[in-house]
Amino acid sequence: MDDRTSEHLDYEILAEIGKGAYGKVYKAREVRDRRRLLAVKKLNLPGDPSNGIPQVMVREVALLRKLQSFNHPNVVKLLDVSAAVRKQSLDLTLVFEYIDQDLASFLSTASEDGLARDKIKDVMQQLFTGLDFLHSNAVIHRDLKPDNVLVSCRGEVKIADFGLARIYTYNIALTPCVRAVAGVPAEEDWPKDSPIQYNPAWRSEPGTHLLPACLRDKDSDLLAVSASRGPYRE
Repeated sequence: MDDRTSEHLDYEILAEIGKGAYGKVYKAREVRDRRRLLAVKKLNLPGDPSNGIPQVMVREVALLRKLQSFNHPNVVKLLDVSAAVRKQSLDLTLVFEYIDQDLASFLSTASEDGLARDKIKDVMQQLFTGLDFLHSNAVIHRDLKPDNVLVSCRGEVKIADFGLARIYTYNIALTPCVRAVAGVPAEEDWPKDSPIQYNPAWRSEPGTHLLPACLRDKDSDLLAVSASRGPYRE
């Protein structure tokens, strides 16, 4: 195991738990004091370091710093930030509280009958509570999906990954590609000869349906109605 020290936290790397285009995410443990588990995101950003930290990173860190003062239970906590300048790149390290899994992984463990209704309601209530907190503070996430929602072993739901988030102002420009990202075009935009079919919102891989047919009703299946990839139909 490798030992690493950030500006404020001493921790040891335990395992690699994810990777992306610019870096990796590690599970770590604090060496002193509370010895809590941490999620350490190490990013290597190529380019001239004199240009500074990319805007998307600045935005994520600034928003999380702004939100941390409220210590909301449904928003992931950013614990530390550090940067190191290299000759042709910038190394950025973000240290978060460690959460066991994301919502996609959590749903993939559900039985063929899907999650119990009470569990679905609990997840949605926590998710909406977190969103209400963000919106009350003029923060628009803009990239909400199962991969960016974390679920702890105690069932705590936390919104994460604020790289695309924005502070809302009255004159903010609307994102022109929202419909393409959401995958839910207006019904009038669909070809007249193309059948409109319900496409399940949550799936760990193509063909893996995690919400059972018995839950596809307007009273209980709010999750699928609000996040399905195609127009919702009975």
